[in-house]
Amino acid sequence: MNIKLWLQEKIAEETELPINEISCDLEFVNFNMDSLSILTLAFDLESKLNIGEIDPTLFSEYNTINKLVTWVENQK
Repeated sequence: MNIKLWLQEKIAEETELPINEISCDLEFVNFNMDSLSILTLAFDLESKLNIGEIDPTLFSEYNTINKLVTWVENQK
């Protein structure tokens, strides 16, 4: 599974931005995601990866798609 592409698609869906504007190096705050969008993304990621509960503050610490993907890969 391509986690980067999946995250880009989910963020595009949540924000209604075109997927080509969802850069893997831009911080999540640049996509104007509200706290509900972040919670939804965290829940969807938990379900998709089956890795247990994901604290939404993780999106502050790993604040780009690339950083989050690195964190996800280290959970396996």
